[in-house]
Amino acid sequence: MHIRGISGTDVLKLCNALDIYPVPCLIISLMEHDNIVRIKEEVPGNGRIASQLSTTITTVDSPLPQGNKEEGNSISNEEFDILEYEKRLYGNAKQAMDLIGDLCSRSEQITVQQKETLLRLKEEQQVWRKVAEKIEEVTRQNEQLIIAKQELEQRLTEHNKGNGMSQNSEVEGNQSRTQWQRVDSSHIINNNLSQPNSVTFLQSTDKIVVTDHDNGLLLFSTQFGLIKKVSSSEWKWPQSAIYTLDNKILVSAMVKDKSGNKAVWKRNLMRFDEKLEFISRIEGPKWIENETITKEHLCMALNGYIYLCVTGETFSALYELTTDGQWTELCHKRSTKFSNIQVLAVIDVITELLVVEQKRGYIWLLSIRESTICDRNIIAAVEKPGALCIDNENQLFIHDIRQSKIRLLEARTFEVFQDVALTSKNLTAVTAYQGLLVAVYCADKIIHLHKYSLPHKKRFM
Repeated sequence: MHIRGISGTDVLKLCNALDIYPVPCLIISLMEHDNIVRIKEEVPGNGRIASQLSTTITTVDSPLPQGNKEEGNSISNEEFDILEYEKRLYGNAKQAMDLIGDLCSRSEQITVQQKETLLRLKEEQQVWRKVAEKIEEVTRQNEQLIIAKQELEQRLTEHNKGNGMSQNSEVEGNQSRTQWQRVDSSHIINNNLSQPNSVTFLQSTDKIVVTDHDNGLLLFSTQFGLIKKVSSSEWKWPQSAIYTLDNKILVSAMVKDKSGNKAVWKRNLMRFDEKLEFISRIEGPKWIENETITKEHLCMALNGYIYLCVTGETFSALYELTTDGQWTELCHKRSTKFSNIQVLAVIDVITELLVVEQKRGYIWLLSIRESTICDRNIIAAVEKPGALCIDNENQLFIHDIRQSKIRLLEARTFEVFQDVALTSKNLTAVTAYQGLLVAVYCADKIIHLHKYSLPHKKRFM
């Protein structure tokens, strides 16, 4: 018989309550460690004790089902609490999985961003590597040029010493000098060069005429410096000197007009001879009498027609002067900047002009017929064109501002044939004749002379 929750002491108390007294023949064994009561009857006793014992055992066993019922209720409550815990655990697990999913997606985004950043850094490194290589190449070329320059200067010095010549040639009566730095280049410095703006050759490479905004007309020898200076109170601001077909010098300038009640300055084209003696003048276009002009450029065609392009504060315009002295306005453009003009060719009744539009960086090829523009094309010879000129062999030279070079172009295809000279970006004007090219720098108050080789004439035929 198993009795749960009853100790040996409780059994003795129970026997006393039922008037059951132990006798020598009755042995009660108690095992408290597993709550078991063992009763052994070695000598048969009377029936009363047996019945009482039986009754007692029955009485002790009878409350056990009620205890089992309470234990079942406790287990049921425990099962109910476990379900709640499972729900909460499931919810927490779901939140944890969501957090892990978000973490994984953000980790992927960060990985993609890191890859993109690394790719950009790699591309930038490649660009910088190319730039560094170019810088290294330019540095190496500069070093080679410096070495070559030093060798040439040493050879020139030795040559001059052997011939008893000095490197600088000076002319008495003026402070000008021609300094030869290299075999193919020299420059002219003179105190009268204040704001030089144009230059033209005479019949040979020995003499050039320079117009200066402040000091008038200057006649230079390419070997000995200043020969003559001409200025007057009757005219000012000379520009754009050209050598005409009748061996005269044509200059645009402001001339004082005294025909009215007061003196008025008007734009005129003035003619001088080779000794800078004044010959005649003709009044400029009436359309620009009251306009502020910043730059002017002249050129003459083989048929004797003269073309004048002007640049103002807000416009540029092109005019034609016929041999009978009539002006015609060929075009008037707003928001443009004509920087130079040259006659390319005269074919029958058509004159082809090259006009540099510096603001947009291209060249106009205009076809003029009967004082009207009949055709116009755009030429992109260099990236940023500046001053241009055509020599006596119909070779076309142009200042490439972006590259800081004077370049020789093919007269038909307008492709770069070769580089003639290195320049600075502030080149003002350029002219060429019989293998000698002259570049004027207004800001630097200096004139550079460059020699170039004459190519075979068949290339331009």
